[in-house]
Amino acid sequence: MRSLGIVLFYLFLSFIATILSHIFHVDLLRVTPLWKSAASLPVEAVLGIALAGGVILISNFLDRFSLFARLNAVIARHLPDFGLGEVIVLSMASAIGEELLFRGALLQLIGIHLSSLVFGFMHYGGKRPFLLWGIIGWIMGYMLGGLFLVTGSLLAPILAHFTVNYFDLLLLLRKYKQAPVDE
Repeated sequence: MRSLGIVLFYLFLSFIATILSHIFHVDLLRVTPLWKSAASLPVEAVLGIALAGGVILISNFLDRFSLFARLNAVIARHLPDFGLGEVIVLSMASAIGEELLFRGALLQLIGIHLSSLVFGFMHYGGKRPFLLWGIIGWIMGYMLGGLFLVTGSLLAPILAHFTVNYFDLLLLLRKYKQAPVDE
């Protein structure tokens, strides 16, 4: 599996989140929901998929503009030729690892503003071509953090994150990398 190193990185993020949760006594998976009616499995799933759908629609619209198309081309150049199975595994690993750390642990420890900023910075990575990706990550940090706080569950942000990553990876591989994504 060409993506083993990436999966191990997300396992490491999950490990850090677990350590933080034990040190600071926070529940990684649940908080008191801001909207009590949203604290049910079906509503959490619907809200997660709805957020993802909106983000995917906006992403596909923005891809028509050269600034965003250039960003996608730069990101795609850094991706190996993943098959569909790897796209699914990487989407799930990143969704779980990042949500456990950034929403499950950091949001509760340093708040939504700083955890979103750190999430954005992680996507930026200090490389100028990725500045826009960092800004998008920062905004997504707020949306995913808000979803966690509203539902009180990490399920909705994990579903949203997985869905966005899955469809974004497919777009990057099919349109910008022009690699087949079936195995």
